[in-house]
Amino acid sequence: MTCFSPLPCVVLTGLFVSCASTPFRSLDTVTGEELTVEDTALRFSTLDVVFMGEEHDNDVGHAMQLELLVALHEHRPDLILSMEMFERDVQDVLDAYLAGAVSEEKFLETSRPWGNYGSHYRPLVEYARDNDLAVLAANIPRPLAREVSKEGPEAIAGEEFAARFSTAPAGLYHDLFWDIMNPSGGEPDDELLQRFFAAQCYKDDTMAESIADGLSQAWGQRRRPLVVHVCGKFHSDYGEGTVSRLRDRLPELRVAVVTMESGDLQLDAATQDPRGDVLWSVPAMEKKTRSEESHPPLTKDPEEDPEEEPETDGRP
Repeated sequence: MTCFSPLPCVVLTGLFVSCASTPFRSLDTVTGEELTVEDTALRFSTLDVVFMGEEHDNDVGHAMQLELLVALHEHRPDLILSMEMFERDVQDVLDAYLAGAVSEEKFLETSRPWGNYGSHYRPLVEYARDNDLAVLAANIPRPLAREVSKEGPEAIAGEEFAARFSTAPAGLYHDLFWDIMNPSGGEPDDELLQRFFAAQCYKDDTMAESIADGLSQAWGQRRRPLVVHVCGKFHSDYGEGTVSRLRDRLPELRVAVVTMESGDLQLDAATQDPRGDVLWSVPAMEKKTRSEESHPPLTKDPEEDPEEEPETDGRP
């Protein structure tokens, strides 16, 4: 079993996780070969975009993300970090914080960070800040996504912080989304789920457009940066979601996907039906060790009380 070194230790509520006590593996999904972080960084060092698909609350997975980001940066000094966890309308305050123009307190007050920002995403942002790396607030603002889920995509046409165009076609991604959102297999409300799916696709198209625009701007400056995009694994598994939408915009891109799986690893299944180019097998996090809710709801305001979506990990 591969043990990456040095792996940042992670402190949880009432639980300490270290490399010595927490097994994890990194595998090439084509060959089943075990990889170190440096192996992965070297393989990905000539690419344009690396997707790091995560389970949002997995502490070990987040520690591995930071280590891979550092290793990739060593190979590609011109690197852009792109994040699902920040939305386009907070790009200005994010830029100001990275430049040292506003305090962290002010940044957090106005950027709507996820509940697990301090433990899971702050290390990435602070690394970018310390190394003068750009960070893309890539996602669509939540109120716009909620509007799509309630009224349909036409409700936000032309909105400044949404993708300039978005589609919600049938296909593998649609089917996977249906399975996640209707886990009981009962008779679904197709109209409601289609609006949810349209909102999901707007998230993917907005993140893809943010990456594409960032790359196009850099290319115009005669730069060839590597973009590392951090997102829930559903947005990147099987090359669907944001990956597919990015390739629609820039078909020539060289892209790789890292995915994550918690619990017991089924090696045959992982290699026969690969969800990414590299699979990180990480320990499952017990409910009692998890931080506060990380992934904000797609379709509800905290003050409202509509029907909840199924709880998922690293999912829509």
